[in-house]
Formats: sequence, structure tokens, C-alpha cells
Amino acid sequence: MTTRLRAELVLLGGTVAWGSSFLVVKETLATVPPFTLIALRFALAAVALVLFFGGGAFALDGAGSAWTRWRTAGWIGALLGAGFAFQTTGLQYTTPARSGFITATYVAMVPPLARLYSKRTLRKRAIVAVLAAVAGLYLLTDPRGAGVNVGDALTLLSALAFAAHMVALDRRGRELPPAALSFAQLAVVAALALPLALAVESAPIQLSCGSLASLAYLGLICSAAAFLGQTWGQRHTSPTRAGLIFSLESLVAALLSVALGAETLSALQWLGGLMLLGGVMLGELPDGPAPANAG
Repeated sequence: MTTRLRAELVLLGGTVAWGSSFLVVKETLATVPPFTLIALRFALAAVALVLFFGGGAFALDGAGSAWTRWRTAGWIGALLGAGFAFQTTGLQYTTPARSGFITATYVAMVPPLARLYSKRTLRKRAIVAVLAAVAGLYLLTDPRGAGVNVGDALTLLSALAFAAHMVALDRRGRELPPAALSFAQLAVVAALALPLALAVESAPIQLSCGSLASLAYLGLICSAAAFLGQTWGQRHTSPTRAGLIFSLESLVAALLSVALGAETLSALQWLGGLMLLGGVMLGELPDGPAPANAG
């Protein structure tokens, strides 16, 4: 088995875990407020990496000064934290399937953001993909029914943050060791969520056995393992192939949510979701052999 295939299988495993997390988070929010949930989830994940890697979790070695490396890791972690803040808060007001499909638009946002970062012309295929994703999003939000709600809007903001995170991870994350960069990201998210939880969330936390099990799953599998896998896996495959794998997250979220009876989607909403997913995948397909000077 080649290194690239192993990396892509790891990314696929993380994608399935993230897809399942929408339903788990939605259910956990019934007893744990969003910023408290984020703080506990990512603190547990950060501690898990320290226990697994020991001092290696803090060894953020690489080029440049230590301040530059930690600042880069902190910025990448802040983008990740913004994504989860919007997404988790949005899940209070929307369904897991809608959240999953809307979150998937971040993959379609990556090419425009990457082109903006490199100041290159956007491919026509990427423009068509974004338009298809927007049309699918319109149908998914069921304009004849409830329409767009605040949860959908917050989730769309989370998609923008996740797209920026993926671009930053691809452009700057390759310079840093995976274990330490993963720990830094998780620790930053927890550190940003904790003061927000203390400031705006006063409701008592009800940590039942079910809530504790959900937190363990979210922290250890969906955060510690999945983000470590993403940080390592993206180094050994192309951003295009990684994006195609990540786009399956929304489909996993929708299928699990509907199969377990958490929600139902109309035929029009399924069509919108599949159009959105198709637009995302279209934007990630290569136009053909890249020229020698293409980046």
C-alpha cells in the first residue's frame, strides 16, 4: 500500500467521523451549551495528544523562529475555532443533514480563496461549481417552506472559516510537524471557547452518561484522531483529492440523520443536497494535465 493511499484512507476515516459528529453534536446540545461543548471537546482532544505523544506534542520544530511557528499554528487554530463556533451554534437552530450539506460548501470555497491568496485567475470550472453549489443550497433550504434560518446562516459562516482553515493548513501547515501542529490547533480552539463559555453561558451543565460518552467520541475520535489524520494525510495527497474525500462528509451526515430518524428531507431537499455535493465535487476535479509551472 502506497503512502498516498494510506493517507487517503486516513482522510476518509476522518471524513466519516466528522459526518457522524453532526448528529452527536445536535443531541449533546440538548444538555451542554455550545461553547462549553467546544471547550470540553477540544480540551479532551488536546490532553489525549499530550498523553499519546508526550513532549512531542509541544515540539513545534521547523524553519523560522519559535515565535513565528507558534504564531502560524495559533492562526490556523483560530480559523478552526471560528468554524466550530459558528457550526456548533448553528446546529441549535438547524438540522444535522442541512448543517452537513451547508458545511460542505467550504470545499467549493477553497479554490476561490486559494486563488485569491495566490492572486491567480479562477478556473471556469470552479465558477460553475460554486454556482451549482449555490443553486443546490437554495433548494436544500426549502424556500417554499421554512426557508433559510439563523442556523443555516451561521453554518454558512462556518463553511467560510473552514475553507480558510484548509487553505492555511495547506499553505503553511506543511512546514510544521503534524503532532505538534495538531495539538496547537486543538489547544487554541479550547482556549478560545472557554472564556466565551464562562461569559455567555450560565445554564447548568447536565453531564449524563450519554453526554460523557458523546464528549469522549467527539474529543477522542472526531477531534484528536481525525485532525491528526488530516494534518498528516494532507501532506501526502493533493488538495484536490483531499477536497473530494472531504466532500463526502455531508452525505454521511444526511444519511445517518435520516436513517436514525432524527429528521426527514423532502425530494426537493435531497435534490438540492445532491446538487450542492455535485458542485463541490465538480470544483475539485482537475481540468486536465497541469502545466509545468502550475502551482
